[in-house]
Amino acid sequence: MTTNQFRPDYAVPPGWILEEHLEVRGISPTEFARRCGCTPQHISEIIAGKAPVDAETALLFEKELGLAASIWLGIEKDYRLHQTRIAETKISC
Repeated sequence: MTTNQFRPDYAVPPGWILEEHLEVRGISPTEFARRCGCTPQHISEIIAGKAPVDAETALLFEKELGLAASIWLGIEKDYRLHQTRIAETKISC
């Protein structure tokens, strides 16, 4: 049985959301990395969409930015699922 589900044709990496939050607060990625106890390279990779936001990182973001870890993980899940669907479409065509 097929059900109608909302499936947007895009998904943003959580790093884009992170970058916007940092810009609004006037915090550099390097300073944010220091506050979170992460390396600047790791934060840079998240912003670029190359590194995923895992549960531990989501908790760090929650503590520093006040946006629930579950939201960070949900954005990550949606982004990775969308990327997988794109890759699957390319393989089957």
